[in-house]
Amino acid sequence: MSSPLALAAVTAILKDVLNDGLINNDLAQVGSLLVSALPPDRIPVGETEENRLNLFLYQITPNQGWRNVGLPSQGSGGERLSNAPLALNLHYMLTAYGSSDLNAEILLGYAMEILSDMPMLPRAAIRRSLSPNNPVNVNLIPPDTDGRTAIDLADQLELVKITPNYPSADELSRLWTAMQARYRPTVVYQVSTVLIQHNRPVRSPLPVLQRGAGDQGIHSQPDLQAPPSSIPALTSIAIVSADGFHLAAELGDTLALTGAQLSGDTVTAEFRHALLPVPLELPLAAGATSQKALVTLPPSGSGTADSDWPAGQYTMALRIESAGKPTRRTNEIGFSLAPRLSPQPTLSAPPGPFDLTLHVFPQIWPGQRIDIFVGGEPFRPAPVAAKSAQITVTLAGLAASETPLPVALRVDGVDNILVRDLGAQPPSFDPLQSITVPG
Repeated sequence: MSSPLALAAVTAILKDVLNDGLINNDLAQVGSLLVSALPPDRIPVGETEENRLNLFLYQITPNQGWRNVGLPSQGSGGERLSNAPLALNLHYMLTAYGSSDLNAEILLGYAMEILSDMPMLPRAAIRRSLSPNNPVNVNLIPPDTDGRTAIDLADQLELVKITPNYPSADELSRLWTAMQARYRPTVVYQVSTVLIQHNRPVRSPLPVLQRGAGDQGIHSQPDLQAPPSSIPALTSIAIVSADGFHLAAELGDTLALTGAQLSGDTVTAEFRHALLPVPLELPLAAGATSQKALVTLPPSGSGTADSDWPAGQYTMALRIESAGKPTRRTNEIGFSLAPRLSPQPTLSAPPGPFDLTLHVFPQIWPGQRIDIFVGGEPFRPAPVAAKSAQITVTLAGLAASETPLPVALRVDGVDNILVRDLGAQPPSFDPLQSITVPG
């Protein structure tokens, strides 16, 4: 790679190429001439104008092909990982000046032919122009403090290519207006690619001594399943109910857990709910393995299950205890605990409006969001002040119905299960969770 001196090096080489080409073509009839690399506003024009070719670097743009090579160049701790190259395209204006008629056109024509015959800068030409045998360029481009010199351009990986561009008259007019100089015949060239790269030391990784344990390489798996976790983890939860498959669990249902590293001397399921100050705990059913386990929720009517387990959204994790090892916990996985109506809802005696009374388990807790739907019509009961297994709501405006209307109870976003047997053909609503509104 080349150094920051590469910009000056490219300009010096192009000057040498043009100067040598004009000398080889013997333009004595034009008179004395010179090749310069000055801003156009510094070149004398008018009565004192000389025969001259001027090369001016007016723009530098990034090279898109090399722009992301070597990135990222720094690690998260700020250490240098690589010396990413700065890849640049150089844009030059080649302008011809003449002291008399046609001299500018003659010089520009020869210059365009010289550059057309050299679509790229040979490495030998770069070394010849920037070697100690050419003291003018060497004196003008001294080495930098790191010992890098302009001749390093000859050793960069990418060849330096010269491509003519032909801007419109409007584009040339804007260029010359910006430089506040008098316009002269001009051709534009792009020189690419110049790669500037530092030689700072970078972090070097140690060589690989073996490919994993036993030098066996990576572990491959002949299927599309994810590899088992190396830490205790729950991956799925399924609800096993006496009625079949359901999206939400009820008291008395069994939760089938799958995961990895689930075995231990003592494994306890922890259940968390927004209304519970501390998690509820249950032991696993017998026969649990490191990948599968069962845990059964307490049935309604057993002990304090109805009052201890509020309906709604739960998360569950396993606490794994083994002798001589620290206690471990799995990730938390969510499930819903649905309310259930039992016995069948009742209506007050006619005439209406009717009061609907629901007997529900588990109990409704203060602060829970309660919605009741009768045949799809919504009703909002009054909030409970204490845990309650009974709710009453007035069915104002509900029309009489000769067919049973399903009664849905939604507690904290979880509905009771209205269809008990999904395998029945056709499926039907649970008659024990339905009412008939008399006329």
